[in-house]
Amino acid sequence: MKPHEQMEFELAIESMQKILPMMLGTFPTIAKLSRVYYDELIKEGFSEDQALYIVAEQGIKARLD
Repeated sequence: MKPHEQMEFELAIESMQKILPMMLGTFPTIAKLSRVYYDELIKEGFSEDQALYIVAEQGIKARLD
């Protein structure tokens, strides 16, 4: 690895280490939102299999992009 590549690699690792706790902290919220979305799909008449498929395919963004 060239010296500048090594430096870029080390900077990337440092950046990831700084944001990792914040990223891990979002997972419980994402899980809760996914469950609420799943439950609401079932309330609206989707089967459990359909709701699971939709949540798995779309995640919580649900076409918000």
